[in-house]
Amino acid sequence: MTAKRLAPAARYRELVAAITEADRRYYIEDAPTITDAEYDALRVELNALESAHPEFVTPDSPSQRVGASGDDGGDPAVKLTEVRHERPMLSLANAFSPEEVAAFATSAAKGLGGREPELVAELKIDGLAISLIYERGTLVRAATRGDGTTGEDVTANVRTIRAIPAKLKESVSCEVRGEIYMPKTSFATLNAERAAAGLPLYANPRNSAAGSLRQKDAAITAQRNLAFFAYQLFEEPAPAAQSAALRRLHELGLPTEQNARAGLTGASAASFLTEWVEKRRSLEYETDGAVLKVDAVADQELLGYIARSPKWAIAYKFPPEQVTTRLLGISVEVGRTGYLTPVAEMEPVLVAGSTVRRATLHNIDEIRRKDVRVGDIVVLQKAGDVIPEVVRGIAERRTSPLPEFSMPTHCPSCNTAVVRDEVRHRCPNRSCPAQNFETLRYAVGRGALDLEGVGEKLLAQLVERGVVRRVGDLYRLTAEQLDGLDRMGSLSDGSRRDGPNRISNVLGMIEARRNRELWRVLVALGIRHVGEATAKDLATELQRRVPPTSGAGWGRAVLATLRSMTAEELTAIPGVGAIVAESIASAFTTGTAGAALEDLFDAGLVATPTDAASPAAGGPLSGHVVVVTGTLTSTGWSRREAQDRIVAAGGAVADAVTAKTTLLVAGEKAGSKRAAAEKLGIQIIDEAGFIALLGAEPSGG
Repeated sequence: MTAKRLAPAARYRELVAAITEADRRYYIEDAPTITDAEYDALRVELNALESAHPEFVTPDSPSQRVGASGDDGGDPAVKLTEVRHERPMLSLANAFSPEEVAAFATSAAKGLGGREPELVAELKIDGLAISLIYERGTLVRAATRGDGTTGEDVTANVRTIRAIPAKLKESVSCEVRGEIYMPKTSFATLNAERAAAGLPLYANPRNSAAGSLRQKDAAITAQRNLAFFAYQLFEEPAPAAQSAALRRLHELGLPTEQNARAGLTGASAASFLTEWVEKRRSLEYETDGAVLKVDAVADQELLGYIARSPKWAIAYKFPPEQVTTRLLGISVEVGRTGYLTPVAEMEPVLVAGSTVRRATLHNIDEIRRKDVRVGDIVVLQKAGDVIPEVVRGIAERRTSPLPEFSMPTHCPSCNTAVVRDEVRHRCPNRSCPAQNFETLRYAVGRGALDLEGVGEKLLAQLVERGVVRRVGDLYRLTAEQLDGLDRMGSLSDGSRRDGPNRISNVLGMIEARRNRELWRVLVALGIRHVGEATAKDLATELQRRVPPTSGAGWGRAVLATLRSMTAEELTAIPGVGAIVAESIASAFTTGTAGAALEDLFDAGLVATPTDAASPAAGGPLSGHVVVVTGTLTSTGWSRREAQDRIVAAGGAVADAVTAKTTLLVAGEKAGSKRAAAEKLGIQIIDEAGFIALLGAEPSGG
């Protein structure tokens, strides 16, 4: 009798071992040893045994790595559990030209006393960075990169990805970092299935991979056939070189991208990059560049870090893919500050992995410079392989004269006469419906109140119904007001009355965000010229003037102070110049900001003190007030990322150019801020100069 009881357990162990080995051979070695039919038969037998003996099932069972769901249109998790990384997941500086790659190699050699280091080149997979923690060989936690310090726990979903082993081939404790991606064939299959089901198509494999991983239902993740490549290993003792780490990862049973090449010089690394500009098209996964790393860990330690990036590695971005398509029309959108932006409406075209139909044309001067006319065949690319950009119109392909585009003389939303403001056109009507909607959309964003569950579609419905007219109305929302809205569900549906649904999720999220940092509240008011940096400077001064107290009363005391402050007083705040000060003062005296803030407090929002950021003492930007403008294409940094680096280097950041500004970082299409800096005689540096300055040793002066 004992033998009969042991037989199923023994067979179960055999099946687990056989399926695990088959997965490893298929996903990691790319050398399957059994047929699909044989594999399927093993899975069927495993499932049958687990049904009969549920006590056999463990978290690392192959059955836990697949799933089925009747709803492939499931929504991503509203909020996944946050986890703090044991080591920061740093970003890399970007290079876009052979000259920048050569400069990286030269800089590394200089940092090593003139000795040229050996480099490793690895193709950069276009997916989602992930951190995997293994304890004694078993996967115990998986987390997304997040902001580099804190990510989201996606362990349950990662366990469904067959390419990621639940157990390593050795019983070691380590951290593995890599990229989760969606193969091109899986992406095509997914979109074909969604098209057949009448569901919206996904834009590109990268976004599909990210969305698939952040599902509430791990069964949906399992259906998406995600894959994985490991590229970094933290283990004791640590491998002596990156090339050794890649070999070690493979020994442990983890898949690595097999086109990596070690033993390179600066010159041979450049040849590797040239070779893969075209060869990448033949790969089964999307890659937008390659990462170059100094191989020896000892050399990496000597070179160190700059702000949040290692000085021993750089990400080279392949030249953007260019395609042609026809410009069908130019629409004009009105932003929250009233500026009118022309937008190219084009025949859909696939570029750099996604279908593009629209791209901003910035302003009328850009349209004239690029000679873009409705009806033209235009050249389209993605700046940094991300943002769609019309490069130029192809005038020689016009078969007949085409009229030049002209900006409208009246606002397309409220019909107010448009005024020309430097290089842009603006609607001066602050009651313009389009401006109001954009202000609301801006207020709920991550850089302001961060009302994550209130997306653009839901907000548009609320505004259209007249439920939300200003920001405070969001904190007054009721279940009845959300009832029946698209994708919200209905209260009359008995199946939705009990337990969480979209209505309760949205209301719960808003309730959890009734306490907001003061700077976020100030940003949400949409005051012209007041972005995150200025809002933080203003919040710091207000906290100095009005000592924080608990409860709702502090916010109202702050509002009273704001209403009493003059432009001259505001100008005394570091980072606030005369134009910005006048904008803030008028917003709280003759404008709508004071009433909007009072309404927010009436609706139950509570302003809380802001923790002031402490600049690094003695850093290379110590004593500087820095403004960043334009697009930073070489590094790919967002405005916020650049500002974080400025603060880390000891500088102060500002949103607008004033007499207090000491330095302007001018990226591409710098525009009016550059002109203002030139007029005031402020030092201007380009992106290359900015990178060099961040890497400079403190001058002490």
